[in-house]
Amino acid sequence: MKTKTEKILLVLKVLAWMALVGYILQCGGQIFSFGYSFFNPEAARNIYRTSLSLYEMHQHNQQYFIYIMSFLIALSVMHSYVWYRVARLLTKLNLQDPFSRKVARTLEEIGIQLLGIWIVSAIAERSVAWMAKNSGIHVGSLHAVNEYLFIAGIVYIISQVFKRGIEIQEENELTV
Repeated sequence: MKTKTEKILLVLKVLAWMALVGYILQCGGQIFSFGYSFFNPEAARNIYRTSLSLYEMHQHNQQYFIYIMSFLIALSVMHSYVWYRVARLLTKLNLQDPFSRKVARTLEEIGIQLLGIWIVSAIAERSVAWMAKNSGIHVGSLHAVNEYLFIAGIVYIISQVFKRGIEIQEENELTV
């Protein structure tokens, strides 16, 4: 019989894998739309899973269009990688011994990767705003999410708590 924690972690593992697949599909769709837009500029009207209207930018300045699409694809790849790390962590998590150095290190790395997403999204947001102002074409907003900074901090703090828990566990094992 599974405990409530095991059931919750199973649901979270399934959701993490679903999020990973979703972001991989988003990334693939954006790469396909990006490549196809060079053969058919109308494809820039419907870039997969973006709120930006890039058709006019594609017509006005292809270099700006390439920069914006590079940011979008990079962010999709970064999201995919974070969800891959989360899904893999949940898949390999040993509930009999959850406090391990590997788990703490993985959590710390996920926190740093989330900080990277925040940095790239903030740079992308400023760059898109500058390109829009410089070209006179309003493309919309990337909606740089400051929540990533908050979430990165929380995950990093949890990783530090895990590290401290491991230290205490190791001290107790040495004492006995």
